Amino acid sequence: MMRLILLSALISVVASASCPTGCSCRNRYVDCSGRRHTTMPDFSSLGVASNYDTLDMRNNNLTTLDNASFVGAPFETVYLSHNNLADRFISAGAFEGLVDSVKILDLGFNNIQKLPTALKELNMVEELDVSHNPMRFSNSFPADIMRAMGDTITAFTFGNNQLVSWPESLNHFVQLQKLHVDQLGSFMQVLTPEAFHGFETTLLYLKIENTNLIAVPIGISKLKNLEELHFDDNPQITDKGVLIQSFPLKFEPPKLRIVSLDGDGLTKFPPVLKYLRALDKLSLDRNLLDFLSDASIEGNVTATELSLVNCGLDRIPGALSDLHYLTHLDLSQNDIKTIEHNDLENLPTLEQLVIQNASLEYISNNAFAALHHLVSLDLRLTNLKQVPIALNLMHPCPAKVDLIGNKVDCMCETLVWLATKTEWCQAQGSPMDITGDCDTIDSTVKNYVAKYIPNCPQYKVDHNIAPYNHG
Repeated sequence: MMRLILLSALISVVASASCPTGCSCRNRYVDCSGRRHTTMPDFSSLGVASNYDTLDMRNNNLTTLDNASFVGAPFETVYLSHNNLADRFISAGAFEGLVDSVKILDLGFNNIQKLPTALKELNMVEELDVSHNPMRFSNSFPADIMRAMGDTITAFTFGNNQLVSWPESLNHFVQLQKLHVDQLGSFMQVLTPEAFHGFETTLLYLKIENTNLIAVPIGISKLKNLEELHFDDNPQITDKGVLIQSFPLKFEPPKLRIVSLDGDGLTKFPPVLKYLRALDKLSLDRNLLDFLSDASIEGNVTATELSLVNCGLDRIPGALSDLHYLTHLDLSQNDIKTIEHNDLENLPTLEQLVIQNASLEYISNNAFAALHHLVSLDLRLTNLKQVPIALNLMHPCPAKVDLIGNKVDCMCETLVWLATKTEWCQAQGSPMDITGDCDTIDSTVKNYVAKYIPNCPQYKVDHNIAPYNHG
């Protein structure tokens, strides 16, 4: 027994010794983040090639990378963001140990003014992030370096609030599938029609956020296979900037399935949406949508998921009934105080309804009667005081009802019906799970219904239980 204890202790000591000081090593992940490292750790005893895939050096104090930084450390994923790395202190051979291994490299949030020459040596790199570095001009992205990575790069993230010109050398990324632009300089208001030249047929995902652009770039219309577009938090866009001619409408079959135009200063549904024939998921969060007319939504028959979070709505827009295939609707963080009996009656395909962090305080007893496909109802953190009696008319029963964060009154007279409904749902093979807490007693709603309601006089009357047996 003593030998086993000693052997176990020895193995533990050896394993811990192999992990560099100031790091933890587990599950093929070397975590050295947030440890105030000023130099790269020594990985020579780690056996990286056979034991580890990922190195996390984020949130440290690194300023330089030299030819020895990654010797014997062929990681596949390397995170170096949130350091103080400057391109002039990254040697030409800094990534020598990563040349034939690294696929994902994150250099975001550093002090890099120009792409390091060392990037030219990476033969396998597929994803590169250089965002939030002070790279101001087009020549901050040298053509020879971009060209050297062009055959392997499939995902690229760049952008900062000092960038004054679009990097023309992007056209060397001929295999690019995912492009993320996070911030542009305040004076960049328009992108040229050739902004996405070089990867018009390969790009599948595009995200442009936190800019002062005044229009959706016309070059997007050339992205033949674009499936997902996130054009968010560009507040100068407004309704005028969402141009029909900026979207890829001429290609067959249509590919654009997911669109978000969050925080873009919109006041209505953009007319272009009705022409996106493959549109499945749409988000217009954080736009003050003053008025949603039938005319502005009519024709958007393909969207199944819609998010209108924090849009200044004070009622459920009746115009949503024109979205005939809508299955998921999120109306959280709005000023909707009531759900009237006819607000949802024309959304029979709805499967999930979310109204969180809202002013909701009243739900009509018939509000959910037409929702025969509703599976999930999320009403967290509202002003509701009672479990909605509207659930009583739902057939079949929703699987999940979330009332967490509401001050629910739990009393016999308010919840006897719920006990009966819960039993009925169970008998029908569609149990209804209600989560939430009582305000009037230290109990969950579910526990109150199961433990206390059977002792209520009305429950006994309804179930013909003595001494309230009137049969």
